[in-house]
Amino acid sequence: MSTKPHILVVFGSTRQGRRGEVVVDWLRDKLATRTDATFEFVDLREIPLSFFDSPASPARGSIAPEAAQWAEQVDRADGFIFVTPEYNHSYSAVLKNAIDHLYMQWVHKPGAIVSYGGMSAGYRAAEQLRLVLVELKMVPIREQMGISLVPGVVPHIADQPDSPGGAFLERAYSGMMTELLWWANALIPARQRDREQQS
Repeated sequence: MSTKPHILVVFGSTRQGRRGEVVVDWLRDKLATRTDATFEFVDLREIPLSFFDSPASPARGSIAPEAAQWAEQVDRADGFIFVTPEYNHSYSAVLKNAIDHLYMQWVHKPGAIVSYGGMSAGYRAAEQLRLVLVELKMVPIREQMGISLVPGVVPHIADQPDSPGGAFLERAYSGMMTELLWWANALIPARQRDREQQS
């Protein structure tokens, strides 16, 4: 019996006046048409996490009480799409903090990155985040999306599907999702074997 992978989409900005909501709304519309996976959106504004200060590492199973619900959401997921802005050539502190509160819940799962920003479309943030995913024993998906929110810069979220920018975004989205779901489906039985061997 096949099980559709469950993908958690994590919106990694909490700043006032954040511009990433247009990116998340665009992604939500795209994912709503898919039948090959289930998708859950998480806004880190709604996850009240203090700065990580636990004396014990989450790698040893220690989870702060305020992160219990967050841990359950991440644990249920078979893969992730991280939607991140670029701040000072890196991704947001709130996203790093949410990641750092957990460990085992991330392990052996694929992670895709949708970055957004100015002229660089957030690609520098994506490169920084990719290093962290490797440390968590995740599989960072090579294909990623970088979206500029500067009018007139390609690719832009408002580009029409038949324009060069719109066609670029569509190819990037399609490639990212193909790889993300390939890895999600491949790793579900692998994690199940691990659980059976450990029980």
